[in-house]
Amino acid sequence: MRGTTIAPERRAVKLELKKTLLEDGEMGSITRAIHDVGNALWWGGTLMGTLAMNSAVEVLDDPEERGKMVDEGWARFQPYAAAGLTASVITHVLMRRNPPRRPSDTYKSVARVKDGLLVAAVVSSIASLALGEYSTHYDSPDAYTPVDAATTPSEETPEPVEKAQKGLSISSWVQLLSGAGLIITGAILASEREK
Repeated sequence: MRGTTIAPERRAVKLELKKTLLEDGEMGSITRAIHDVGNALWWGGTLMGTLAMNSAVEVLDDPEERGKMVDEGWARFQPYAAAGLTASVITHVLMRRNPPRRPSDTYKSVARVKDGLLVAAVVSSIASLALGEYSTHYDSPDAYTPVDAATTPSEETPEPVEKAQKGLSISSWVQLLSGAGLIITGAILASEREK
């Protein structure tokens, strides 16, 4: 008999949790907060790293130390970036599965644009990680490639690394632009949800 009284309580808790996370087809405040914090963590760190840290290593005298500093900085940030972007993707999927009751054409179009921006964010993040590792550890996993900055070769930088640095520069800017697009589309979707 005891088991029958627990099951309805569990169902009630599940329904209450679903209402809290996704209130009747609209994104709940918890999901929205997780999504926004995930985006902010990934994009804010990427923005700082790309615009500030990558070039700040130029103050170091030794080109190999520059490579090491860039590698260490990004290696320490990557777990947080991955967690933020993963949270953003998961919550976006939840939102897409629970749209407003009567989504407008604008909502539908902007949601599809945001889908594409998230794909671009994920692909460019993976590309940046791979190109950054290649550029930094070209000769050996234990050695650092001499560079002027993360995307700027030094006179000692091997030619394949110079090419990888150009790709890294492109993928970094794709990250920054897709992140800005995610912020804009998120604001538009939020306003459309409230209509």
